Amino acid sequence: MAVDKPNINLTLAELEAEIGKPEPFVLALRGGKRITFPDVFDLPVEEAMTFIKDMESAGNDLKALERWLSVDDFAKYKEAKLSLRTHSALVERVQNYYEQTVGNSGEDSASAS
Repeated sequence: MAVDKPNINLTLAELEAEIGKPEPFVLALRGGKRITFPDVFDLPVEEAMTFIKDMESAGNDLKALERWLSVDDFAKYKEAKLSLRTHSALVERVQNYYEQTVGNSGEDSASAS
């Protein structure tokens, strides 16, 4: 009895080799300090989706930044003592950056009918 082998169209290694890798979002602070937001494409899918939702709803909440920046980067961010205006503009820029690289989550309230 012959055993049919499935035709493999793509391997994970081939797929990973062909996909692009955008740079993570980096903010240069005063004094030559930098903070780096996570590379969402290197996160496991569930973590990446949580990160995206956090960034979409971050607004003026520092908790989202605290969850996603490294301890060192979050400390640098707090030490910078940004004004609310600057913080809000930064969060908006980060949101726009990630929307451009991953897309946005769309409208969740669409009718099912």
